Amino acid sequence: GSEVSQESLLLHGPFARKPKRIRTAFSPSQLLRLERAFEKNHYVVGTERKQLASSLSLSETQVKVWFQNRRTKYKRQKLEEEGPDSDQKKKGSHHINRWRLATKQSSGEDIDVTSND
Repeated sequence: GSEVSQESLLLHGPFARKPKRIRTAFSPSQLLRLERAFEKNHYVVGTERKQLASSLSLSETQVKVWFQNRRTKYKRQKLEEEGPDSDQKKKGSHHINRWRLATKQSSGEDIDVTSND
């Protein structure tokens, strides 16, 4: 019979991982166009994404992921601008602030997050 090596099973077996995708290196002109598109709209979908991808010689997935990463960078920059003492910086505080708004609680009251009632 044909014997299959352990190495062959790891590389080609049912649980084999896909090879790691090579990171896209965007050209300066591609980045400029992507940044300009992001300034106009932080979300690009459908026909607009298809056209942008094709005009930049990129796949739609590359454009989609670039926009996802750019939105994350934008949000991080906004938080840094607000400063380290901002309420938004404290982990999870935005959930409490949204709860206060929804339940019309004043921010002066402390919330007991440990009680089980």
